Amino acid sequence: MLIHKINVGPLQVCCYIVIDQIAAEAMVVDPGADAAVLIAFLKKKRLLLKSIVITHGHGDHIGANTELKKAFPDTQICVHEADQDMLPYPAKNLSILAAFYGGTTVRSPMADRLLKDGDVVAVGKHVFEIIHTPGHTPGGICLYSKNPDREEPPVLFSGDTLFKEGVGRTDFPGSSQKKLMQAIKERLFVLDDRTIVYPGHGPSTTLVEEKKNNPFVAEVILHG
Repeated sequence: MLIHKINVGPLQVCCYIVIDQIAAEAMVVDPGADAAVLIAFLKKKRLLLKSIVITHGHGDHIGANTELKKAFPDTQICVHEADQDMLPYPAKNLSILAAFYGGTTVRSPMADRLLKDGDVVAVGKHVFEIIHTPGHTPGGICLYSKNPDREEPPVLFSGDTLFKEGVGRTDFPGSSQKKLMQAIKERLFVLDDRTIVYPGHGPSTTLVEEKKNNPFVAEVILHG
């Protein structure tokens, strides 16, 4: 498995291109903007884009969906069922707010596949489990792969649920700090400590580092 990160858009969303080299297939996680850059990379590498997986429905994470779908018509846009209505509506995905997305409204095509907790998505032989982590949005998800073929740490794409020494905002419509903290504690911090975390913004980290150093979850760990 290869993971290629491209920071996109004014909010520097971490868009990840997950590649299975043998199958020449790719999965894109959170293509928030800069569609031309993403398309050029995929075509240069001669990769078949199998799926676009959205960790949550905010506008800064879905801005390149339309152009990617045009360039790769057979790709599936995948989002948790609780966030599906956010994709085509700027008022719901918050892109209508100039301060949130540089004044650009976002209208994504509807999802081809609605995800639920426990579902799996695959790119080549690499399988990712969907972990529902509401809190930042009602349909926030993380993608988890145990990396069974090698003696490598598991991988988690955490969207805006968990950052390096931070967590997602909970002051948006549909957000819940209680649900976010519960999801981090009960769904993420029970995973392998070695897990490499690839968040929706900022640098990568590991679960053990966040258990030790994340000030936003310290209270949860100590007294949760």
